[in-house]
Amino acid sequence: MVLNAIAKGYKTEEKIAKATGLPLFEVAMIVERLLLRGLIVRSEKKGLLGRKKVEIGITERGYNELQARRFELEQRWQRLVTLAEQGKRDEFEREAFSLRSWIPLMIFMGIMDMMMWMTMLNMMNLAAQELMPENLPEGSDIGGDGGDYGGEFGDLDFGDINI
Repeated sequence: MVLNAIAKGYKTEEKIAKATGLPLFEVAMIVERLLLRGLIVRSEKKGLLGRKKVEIGITERGYNELQARRFELEQRWQRLVTLAEQGKRDEFEREAFSLRSWIPLMIFMGIMDMMMWMTMLNMMNLAAQELMPENLPEGSDIGGDGGDYGGEFGDLDFGDINI
């Protein structure tokens, strides 16, 4: 999810931490792992009064990785929509429960929106509390310009990196 914030233009660890609601230390650890995997690069720029400013940018490999993960999430979201349209409550509930830690990222990436999600839960007569992700950081931006969340990644394999 940090990778997604970098792709959206957040270029410093501080800005990424603020946008995502993650602790700065955790962001720094994730940035180091992304660097080691070649998904991002770090560069130094001259800032105000000649001070060095470290910026982070996404590589082509990082962009490709992000697009692949986005495609997987879009497919899973489409499956949920199909199950809801078909009225398959039990299957919908199982799939929704397995995706609940992904909901903030899916909202952040524009794959789904909270109103649509709540409408689907209501349509299926499911309690939102059971299917909402746990430990959403308070004060984080859950929409458009930033805000992404750490958490478990269900059955998608990302190694040890939060993307």
